[in-house]
Amino acid sequence: MAEKIVIYPERLSDGGFEFEVKVKDRSLLGKKATFSIKREVSVKDSRPVHDSKDLRKIPFTLSASQKFRISAAVMKKASGSFPYSGSRISIQTFAEVKVTTAIFFKSTTRFSLANYIPSDLPKRARVKNNAKQLIDPNDTFNFFKNLTSIPAENQIATILLLLIGGAVIVFNLIIGYHDQMAPEHMTWFYSHYDSDGDKSSPIVKALTGCGAIATCIWLLMKQQLQKYMAFHFRSRISKINRESTVNIGKLVTGRSRVDLIDPVLRVVACNMEKGKYVRGHGSNQRTVSFSHPNRAVLLYSRRIPIIPKGVPIHQYFNEEFSFKPMFQALYPRQMVSESHGLDLVWEIQLIVNELVDQELIGNKDAFIKEEFYSA
Repeated sequence: MAEKIVIYPERLSDGGFEFEVKVKDRSLLGKKATFSIKREVSVKDSRPVHDSKDLRKIPFTLSASQKFRISAAVMKKASGSFPYSGSRISIQTFAEVKVTTAIFFKSTTRFSLANYIPSDLPKRARVKNNAKQLIDPNDTFNFFKNLTSIPAENQIATILLLLIGGAVIVFNLIIGYHDQMAPEHMTWFYSHYDSDGDKSSPIVKALTGCGAIATCIWLLMKQQLQKYMAFHFRSRISKINRESTVNIGKLVTGRSRVDLIDPVLRVVACNMEKGKYVRGHGSNQRTVSFSHPNRAVLLYSRRIPIIPKGVPIHQYFNEEFSFKPMFQALYPRQMVSESHGLDLVWEIQLIVNELVDQELIGNKDAFIKEEFYSA
């Protein structure tokens, strides 16, 4: 099928671009349209939810041929948004013409700028770490020992959460089982059909609900189980470049109510791919947000045989570490919205035997973006 609109880019000597838009379908002449330089996050999923951001948007009326000049500043911003393709998302920049041909119909023509505004970002250093395991290590702990290590009020809150959560899950399963066995007109909560009229399983719906309830209860319980100690930043960092070093003992501290046996203090950083996809059908259809770690680096790690209770932990860590490996291996942040894009995450972890681990999320904007582009 012949293209209705064609976009021709031309690089200008000042670093800007001129885009010529030619209309091949004369029925479109006189229609309202917009010309955009657009950055888009495409989600790699069977039922994706994409998102985009306009770097420049110009409304116009279609004629046989029109030219749009985009400044060097806008194109530099577009080139700074380097093309990216990961396991869950891809990010590209497009020139786009969108034509409104009817009230509920729009015709779109796109032209990828990947080969016209290549990024100046140097090739990233190879990473050997398992990103998910590094940023979210397996948390093995002794529930009863952890429970006795936290204050009485937190013990009570934990037990109540466990009892209430368990009761809600059991009650939800009973409802799901009843509705599965009962005729449609006798169900209590879960229908045998979704909103589109397709058949669905009440027990499957109940199990999905139980999973969501269990996750919520665990997150609330984890907050209580971490109360065996205070763990917090001593200072905030900003304007970090490749040559910056930070003393870990001046960055974090905390005191524990119990002896910490073989604790490991780590600083890790990763790129987090973010986006959304759709799951379920009919009344069970929902939009799911995801955050997937793709590349990660270990910046600092130190194990101490024992830190006695009540002693500030920063007394045991008086070492400098550098963020340089992060600048070499990871990508700078490139978010088109709060939910879509490539994020940069770093955190400080205190991994403790038999107790729930502690973590502190660092300031994402602490790093000078231009430093990622240094050779």
